[in-house]
Amino acid sequence: MSDREGTGVVVACGPVAAMARHDLLSEAEAARAITFPPARAAEFAAGRALLRWTLAHHFGGAAGDWGIGVAPQGGPVLLGLPSTGVSISHSGGGVAVAVGAGRAVGVDIQGPVTPTPGLLRRCCSPPQRQEMAALPAGRQAAAMARRWTVHEACAKATGRGLPRRGEPSPGPLLARSGRWRGYAWHVLPHHGPGSVAVAFDGPPEGAAVRHLLVDDLDRGPTVLPCP
Repeated sequence: MSDREGTGVVVACGPVAAMARHDLLSEAEAARAITFPPARAAEFAAGRALLRWTLAHHFGGAAGDWGIGVAPQGGPVLLGLPSTGVSISHSGGGVAVAVGAGRAVGVDIQGPVTPTPGLLRRCCSPPQRQEMAALPAGRQAAAMARRWTVHEACAKATGRGLPRRGEPSPGPLLARSGRWRGYAWHVLPHHGPGSVAVAFDGPPEGAAVRHLLVDDLDRGPTVLPCP
């Protein structure tokens, strides 16, 4: 398939159990999946299946026609579409994918997580740590998930791999959007506990973000409001 022009970003989320469609895997992916433990195999299949569904929904064509390779850093890459960024994440029984036409993208999904000192240092600036300490104990795990997803989505969008994470994104702890270096990020509405965030490069103007909640790959999605 040939690349297509565009600047939009689409994010799709769904439950791993419903997205794990092995019939949408390539032969190489099916062979890879059987080497994983069952839970990891389901996550892998769900990510690849939901990504193919999202590409077909966004660009057209059949889901099974899209070729997905592996980048040197280990993440997914579209074969024949070098300027279209893709990203996959899964956590706590949920899976999220992002597609950026003409943009690098990163997506992350994370359930509530205890804000340990190590996570706070990694994902939160000193002012954000102060905001976290001031939150009621019952809200801190959700707030930590939010900052984690922002931090990881930005790291994935750089394409350099997660071991080379940068400094935390600035701004208020509970901000819904912001910028980090040359990347814009958004925290998206989520159907379950925890958080989903997407980051992408380039100017934010004209980069409309569509967020799709998918319960069944054979039915249409629910379109959720975006910032």
